Amino acid sequence: MTPNDELAQARHALVAAGCDAVLLSSLANVTYVSGYEVPIPVGAHAEMAYGPDLALCSVRDKGGWLIVPAGAAESAARCSRLPEVIPFDGFDSFNPTDSQNSFLSRVRGVLAEAGLANVAGTLGVEYRYLPFAVAALLADEFPRLRLVDVEGAMQQARLIKTEREIGLLRRASHVADVGHRTLAELCQTAGQTEFEMWGEITARMFAAAGRDVPVAGELVTGPRTTTVEYPGGPRTRRTEPGDAALMDISQRVHGYWSDCTNTHIIGGVQPTAEQRRYAKASQAACEAAMDALRPGKRASDAWTAAEAAFRSFGLEPAHYAGHQIGVVVNELPRLVAYDQTPIQAGMVFSVEPGVYQGPGGTFGARSEKMALVTPTGPEILSDFEWGIV
Repeated sequence: MTPNDELAQARHALVAAGCDAVLLSSLANVTYVSGYEVPIPVGAHAEMAYGPDLALCSVRDKGGWLIVPAGAAESAARCSRLPEVIPFDGFDSFNPTDSQNSFLSRVRGVLAEAGLANVAGTLGVEYRYLPFAVAALLADEFPRLRLVDVEGAMQQARLIKTEREIGLLRRASHVADVGHRTLAELCQTAGQTEFEMWGEITARMFAAAGRDVPVAGELVTGPRTTTVEYPGGPRTRRTEPGDAALMDISQRVHGYWSDCTNTHIIGGVQPTAEQRRYAKASQAACEAAMDALRPGKRASDAWTAAEAAFRSFGLEPAHYAGHQIGVVVNELPRLVAYDQTPIQAGMVFSVEPGVYQGPGGTFGARSEKMALVTPTGPEILSDFEWGIV
């Protein structure tokens, strides 16, 4: 089995939190420690099993168990870097099943196998995500375990990306580049609907990823670029020459996300002076904030750099300047004035300052690229060009 650096980082943080073991239940953290891309719970499969995917990991030894619905067991076994994959019954088309009992039985079994039955110890859980049925089982059958919330510890573990994670984020960024280059091509011609544009963009990203992948975000054109109502598109609107087009798109590839935004003018029309001012302000703010992502700086320094860039154009920032990215699309720290988190090499950010004319206006711009913090400064992972030059 290949080394699991993410689990090693998690264990280090969990030891500091006083845990003997951890039972993770969020999509993000189960993906993080296992390397298995936990499916986003939508569609029929989300209703066919009683419980979610779980990961139980011993903190002071090598024990690790991934609990998944039986229908996902084969895929999980191929991808998981935890020692054991434990399937539980879901719906079966030909035989009756008791998914609830099967799920809780597997949880009970792995807790016992981890040596947690009838012993005093500290079990880390995620208060935000722990199913009540599992919490009740722990209270009834493992009363000597003390439960502690490990959200902060896991955030600390995920703060610095491993080499494997950086490689996956590079890959996701490449898929985002494909989407934004497609947008630039489509914006040369007016008359398409947002639906048509979005369909072509996502089709090419799927091809780049080698399969369909989860996509979130928005494509807005014309007046809808003047405010932020994320996620705001696409819609049936057909574009006209001179329209603004703003696309903020994120896609999950092998468990890791990209998040990039660009703003264009439709139909090969030159931007007005005011459109150029807004676009250039958001671009300058993005570039200034990315340049501030250096070891020894703080998250708030990137915000300050973006704010100063906006003010040099006579504008004010409309929202935060960005966020870290990884197994979720929007991770801590965020680039705001009050976040004093130190910037460290190995962090990866999506930097996304924006400025908008507001209701009654005709234009808004947001500019977002992904950047890796290195010991000598930021490495820009995004290769697409700004839409307004």
